Amino acid sequence: MDTQALEPMRSDELVSGAVLEQRHLDGGVLGDLEVHDVELLECMFSDCQGGECRLPNLRATGSTMLGSSFATLAIPGAMVFSGRLEGVRIGALLLDGADVSVHRIVASRIDVLSLRNAKVRRLEIIDSRIGLLDLSGTKIREVTVTGGSIGELVPSRGDVQDFDLSRTDLGTVIDPGGLRGATLSVSQAMQLGPELARHLGATLVD
Repeated sequence: MDTQALEPMRSDELVSGAVLEQRHLDGGVLGDLEVHDVELLECMFSDCQGGECRLPNLRATGSTMLGSSFATLAIPGAMVFSGRLEGVRIGALLLDGADVSVHRIVASRIDVLSLRNAKVRRLEIIDSRIGLLDLSGTKIREVTVTGGSIGELVPSRGDVQDFDLSRTDLGTVIDPGGLRGATLSVSQAMQLGPELARHLGATLVD
């Protein structure tokens, strides 16, 4: 995205019901924030800082966040299309019940990424460190995780098609029986072997 084509944005323009198009918030300090029903069209946020930020029902199209940090960024019920997060540091990114399509998370660190009961299509997570990835009840289409790591995974147990985890460092899996529809590497499958056996009710002996 060419920042020269974007108009500057001020932090105080993020208010409930705002519609912001081709705007750039550079170095904004948002503090603790709660605004509803904001629409972002081809906007950019760079080097921003936020505390506990809630934006329920956000609509974001073609928008990018770079090099920013938030304690919590909660956007339940959001609709996010063709966006990107890169180089961000977020304590908790909460997208519960969201509709996320054609989105990328790159070179970022997120302690908790929650997509509970969300719809996710063509999501790429690249070279990022995710502490907990919660996919409970998530409908998944074409999700890939490449490089980086997932410390703890809660699988969907929902409708999963083309969920590729084979090229990341995968830690603990809560309820490994929920991995139906996922692609794993051989080494990941061997690592999960004892947990899968216990899930199937097998007895393990030396």
